[in-house]
Amino acid sequence: MTARALLPIATCLIVAVPAAAQVNFKATPVLRSGATASGTAIAYPRTDSAEVTALLLEIGPGGETGRHMHPNPTFVYMLEGAIEVEMEGAMPHTYKAGDSFLEVVNTWHNGKNTGTTPARILVVFSGVKGKPNLIRPS
Repeated sequence: MTARALLPIATCLIVAVPAAAQVNFKATPVLRSGATASGTAIAYPRTDSAEVTALLLEIGPGGETGRHMHPNPTFVYMLEGAIEVEMEGAMPHTYKAGDSFLEVVNTWHNGKNTGTTPARILVVFSGVKGKPNLIRPS
């Protein structure tokens, strides 16, 4: 076989290998947003020491996060259950399993589990190494 005859076969192999690597693969977007839950545009911290922190939270029935705020964008994905978030100056909003949102920045808020089952939540902070991702009232 000549090199010219092998070119179409080689091209097919190059294209087929990445597609074959994606067997039983599915990507489902859970959030794409440029704004927080309050509608404020997100802004990342300007730093040489960026740090991402991910937490799994569990809030039992009747439990709550306590009043707090975040200085940087914080991604939230509800894994199980539901919570009601009360934000300063806004009506409460309920988030349930499968919902995702960006928490408000520099605004006091509190998350409560008003249901009868635990709420499991993935929280991802985009912050600065050595600085808190969550601030509580003094």
